[in-house]
Amino acid sequence: MSELADSAVNILLVDDSPSVRTVLRTLLCGLGVTRIYEATDREEAFIMARVCRPDLALIDHDLGRTSGVELIAAFRDTATSPMPELPLILLAPTGMEYLAEQAREAGADAVLPKPVTARMLGERILQLTGQAEAGEALARKQA
Repeated sequence: MSELADSAVNILLVDDSPSVRTVLRTLLCGLGVTRIYEATDREEAFIMARVCRPDLALIDHDLGRTSGVELIAAFRDTATSPMPELPLILLAPTGMEYLAEQAREAGADAVLPKPVTARMLGERILQLTGQAEAGEALARKQA
């Protein structure tokens, strides 16, 4: 599945667990994403956003001292955020619908269930980065 291979999407991955970041990085690499930046908390995420200018951020619901919902709200704060318009996806455990609602209220563009599949992730990234049409054309070309 190389839906994103030709799209040159930059992804900011925010999770405090190294093993989860490794799994997500593997999924993203399998989709063809080659520019993945990692952060463990709000401070690192803001630094990476300023420096790397990602096209989208994947944010875990539990970041240790803070929550993914709080980070989403911080990204949407136009007074302090380095990228208030950055598309944001919250990754939340299945069965925690209240998190999805809170995330949307905070400004999340999407909420995906954990464990997330490569297909789900790829489709949502293409959609949120405005590259869904390019992905459909690539899929037709590969068929």
